[in-house]
Amino acid sequence: MLPFAHIGIAIALFYIAGLAFPKVRPHINYWYVIVGSMLPDIIDKTVGMILFADTFANGRIFAHALLFVVVLGAAGYYFYTQGQGDYRVLTLAGASLIHQLLDSMWKTPVTFLWPLLGWGFERLEEYGSFWQFLLGVYGHLGDIGDPQMLFLFMTELLGLAVITIFGATYLQKRRREQKH
Repeated sequence: MLPFAHIGIAIALFYIAGLAFPKVRPHINYWYVIVGSMLPDIIDKTVGMILFADTFANGRIFAHALLFVVVLGAAGYYFYTQGQGDYRVLTLAGASLIHQLLDSMWKTPVTFLWPLLGWGFERLEEYGSFWQFLLGVYGHLGDIGDPQMLFLFMTELLGLAVITIFGATYLQKRRREQKH
């Protein structure tokens, strides 16, 4: 998945959860949904493809492991139960889990179940800088004859549409609040 897909689909899923569970709705902070939906990539691409590129050569390492979401969720539960009812870290954990599911991390169990299946991570063969990676992926989105690229293109468009609708609604709401 790509950024717009991660962000837009996570926003949509949290919005649906808010509709399904009205008591949860006021506690959903969409800024935390946005950050959480990208948190695994923010951490892992920075560590594995920029800071320690020679060591890892992979943008899916620690924060793409299920352990990351479990620890984040446990921390969120701790903050929530300390009497403040703070859902923010739980929101980060939920959105990070959505990120991992959208990345189909179960297909790479060595990473997803790290460290249960070993301490190492797979090194990518076709590796360049982080920017080469992004340019390569976005440069191939036009290859819609390839089913995988078509899927990436469609999910990215869906995510962008959700972000646009959500952003426009948010701005419209803010304008109404400022007038009153």
